[in-house]
Amino acid sequence: MKKDAVIKIVSMQRTENGDNAGEMTVTGTLTCENDKAVIEYIENNEETGPEETTITVFDNNTVSIVRKGQFSSEMMVEKSVRHHTFYSTPYGEITMGIYGNQVEWSKDDKGGVLKMKYSLDFNNGFVSENTMKIYIEEK
Repeated sequence: MKKDAVIKIVSMQRTENGDNAGEMTVTGTLTCENDKAVIEYIENNEETGPEETTITVFDNNTVSIVRKGQFSSEMMVEKSVRHHTFYSTPYGEITMGIYGNQVEWSKDDKGGVLKMKYSLDFNNGFVSENTMKIYIEEK
């Protein structure tokens, strides 16, 4: 059943040039069915316009993140597995690698929490170590 939700995303990105932290709160939806949870929201980015994001958690250990907008991407984060994908920009596509270090999903009757740690590389060159916590509170 799809429910309206408040979604708070807290992220940390560690690069060779230092750390970058971010936090945002948006409204969206949470749908839970069997061994799958789907989190959907639209982020209004001042520079690139609206970006629609769909995060799907499978079996509590694999996460698909699909972003649609000016910079579209599709990522899979799975613990102890490296996935490849393409990151689209106005200048062309870049090959992106994602290695999952941690995926944890917990749900209760008021919402849920998704925790992920993963590393990114572009064209086989290290980009960043990332931590993301997503707190979902059903309305």
